[in-house]
Amino acid sequence: MLHQVGIQQSGTQMFGKSYDLQDAVHYHDGAFPPATFDYERLLGPLEEAAASLARYDAKMSGMVNSELFLAPLRRQDAVTSSRMEGTISTIEDLYRLEAEEDAGSTNPYREARHDDVETFLYSRALQNAQQALTDGTPLGEHLIRSAHQQLLSIGRGARKRPGSYKVEQNFIGDERRGRIYYVPIAPEHLEPAMAALVRFMNEGDMRPLIRTAIAHVEFEALHPFEDGNGRIGRMLITLMLWKLGVLSQPNFFVSGYFEAHKEEYIERMRAVSASGDWTGWVVFFLHAMHEQATLNVRTADAIFSLHSEMRERFREVLNSQFHDQALDFVFASPVFRNDRFVDRSGIPATSARLLSRRLVDAGLLRTLQPAAGRRAALYAFDPLLDLLKV
Repeated sequence: MLHQVGIQQSGTQMFGKSYDLQDAVHYHDGAFPPATFDYERLLGPLEEAAASLARYDAKMSGMVNSELFLAPLRRQDAVTSSRMEGTISTIEDLYRLEAEEDAGSTNPYREARHDDVETFLYSRALQNAQQALTDGTPLGEHLIRSAHQQLLSIGRGARKRPGSYKVEQNFIGDERRGRIYYVPIAPEHLEPAMAALVRFMNEGDMRPLIRTAIAHVEFEALHPFEDGNGRIGRMLITLMLWKLGVLSQPNFFVSGYFEAHKEEYIERMRAVSASGDWTGWVVFFLHAMHEQATLNVRTADAIFSLHSEMRERFREVLNSQFHDQALDFVFASPVFRNDRFVDRSGIPATSARLLSRRLVDAGLLRTLQPAAGRRAALYAFDPLLDLLKV
């Protein structure tokens, strides 16, 4: 598996271990942006990707209360994108950590696994970046560095210069085998290269999907941070698609296809620097956008169908005028402390406590932790969690 290896200075020694650079590909100095493509190869994939993204955008824009269906997709993407970096969490782990923070825990991360914290931070950084763009923040270096600072703000990442560019040469490789496969741009050349990348992202007449593909591979080739580059790079795809008008809102989740085709994803990017195969990379990227858009629509449809099915079930089980409020709450927070349900569902407190008990008794909520002292019970809504498992 390829991952970042932080080798001190510019040599091939780290902590006394030797690294083999024989197969290493070096950053493509002077080749960005590419001067030309094989546009005949791009035409079909470009039309296919654009049509699929348009269908996805229309689907999500046409949904009433679309955030109810977008939020699970966002969490699913956080789990998948983090998994690409070797961080293994489940959708339940992520929602559980969110529930503890939401419940006002003084330190919700203290007992959480490092992997779960990192996945949680990715989810929050993506949502905050999307909101910043919506509020008018330019898609530039400040936003990129802010997202990185949030991504690495707690846990293992806090020691890796969150929000700051690298100051030592980094490498991509297999640490276990002691092999280096890719050498990104040197730190002393990074500042003008990042400025050029941001100009490219925001200016020019290149087709938006092609520009997004090129910007993504360039960001990964620069590898500007000590850690977290892959997650920030995939996050930027969504933000660019919105800023360039491909999507009407900054909510598209790209990591599933890349994780399922990880080896090709890495090799296609590596070939850009190795042989100047920008066209091959763009074709791969466009196909990924088509496939991921199709999958996202399918997942959104499944969530919508589950919501409709559960609406009838909640009506039967709860026998209450508040069944819709209860359903929407558990879809928005499929892992939650019962006191938050009482406080935030919009249901009178006495009724809310009764309804949560009925949902537990009917098997629609699973008890993760029973109530203890002043600490409310922790519940999980398995129908949605099971649908989102990756």
